Amino acid sequence: MIELSGLYGVYRSNRPSIDRSLITSLVERWRPETRTFHFRTGEATITLQDVEVLYGLPVNGDPVLGDESIRTIGDWQNICQRLLGFIPRHQDFNHSSLKVTALNAHMLEQLQLPDLTTQEMIDQMARCYMFWMIVGMMMADTSGNYLKLMYLPMLEDLNIIWAWERVIVLRPQVIAQRDIENNFLACLPRGPRATRWFAHFSWTDTTKHVLKIFRDALDSVTEDQFIWEPYSDDLIESLPIWRVRDPIFCWDIVEVHLPDRVMRQFGLNQTIPTPFLFDATHFHHDRRGRPNKNWKLEHAQWLPLWNQRLQYVCDAPVNREPLRYDDPYLI
Repeated sequence: MIELSGLYGVYRSNRPSIDRSLITSLVERWRPETRTFHFRTGEATITLQDVEVLYGLPVNGDPVLGDESIRTIGDWQNICQRLLGFIPRHQDFNHSSLKVTALNAHMLEQLQLPDLTTQEMIDQMARCYMFWMIVGMMMADTSGNYLKLMYLPMLEDLNIIWAWERVIVLRPQVIAQRDIENNFLACLPRGPRATRWFAHFSWTDTTKHVLKIFRDALDSVTEDQFIWEPYSDDLIESLPIWRVRDPIFCWDIVEVHLPDRVMRQFGLNQTIPTPFLFDATHFHHDRRGRPNKNWKLEHAQWLPLWNQRLQYVCDAPVNREPLRYDDPYLI
């Protein structure tokens, strides 16, 4: 069930290790208006291609939107019983969030399913893992030991494939940190490429937690050192969906995937990009003070663009500069 959902790559990849100094040096070069990093060699960003290759996440599906109706703790207890197979205690809730310990305790009790397991029980356990991966790993925030329940109803129909690309594309610090820490990706023979970062780095071989060194390294990168295409031809096939210039969604947030600003990441010549203008208050929107929202209706003006996404594929002449396939960090 997890494989069918498209979340198996996240399951295999586990939690990332975080280097705050490296993230700080990247944030200093991040422009929220364009969703790109500004380096000496030009703009670069996390694309739909990176999301699909590194995590195997589906990028061509329904937008991650839902109806954030106001629910009581009793309502959430009923939903947890139906979808996850257990009823959390009243004290395990904080408004529309659930304690991590409550979900963990239930999953530890179900380490091995009984011989007479029904399909409903299998689906419920699959949802437990999927809910943890979405809220505990992909959508992790500053809420601490709580998991936001608003994503749980999205798992009711396990046959729906959601386009989870929004989760990663707009959280640049997670993937981009790993890209640079490993000199823009190293070799992995199979499986989701994010599992490459299971490797343990020693203090003698890897510089970590030194902000000045990261800043100097990023500032001194030259054109011949920057690997624009880290994936070899035998690993990927060129999919048009990776180059769509389109809004991508996650509940209250709408941002735009702008591949026309980083065409060199697709092996194409960089052309002059065109702006995608939002209104002046766009970047000030969040979920605070906006209860009981149906986000599909809220973002109705942008949804037609995503539904017709293949009409907005960016193209440019092929970059004839030869790839450095002898580089040990290509995969």
